[in-house]
Amino acid sequence: MNARNNVKKPSNQSLDARLAAARLQFAAWVDSFVARWLERCAANAEAAEGLFRTDRKPVREFGMGVSLVVPSPRWDESA
Repeated sequence: MNARNNVKKPSNQSLDARLAAARLQFAAWVDSFVARWLERCAANAEAAEGLFRTDRKPVREFGMGVSLVVPSPRWDESA
């Protein structure tokens, strides 16, 4: 009578298989979630670069890219 209790029941084996399948499914979901998040981060970085991209060359006065004199379009020094 005790011999039957030592044998692993088929229901326990299927439970192990279901847990393994659930773990794999969860890992796949996490992978896809992270992939979508990284795509959004990359898209946001590209959009931010577009906001700060200019065709002008930066002014290199005083080694900091800062100019202390701002030219006025109405004032011409050559006159």
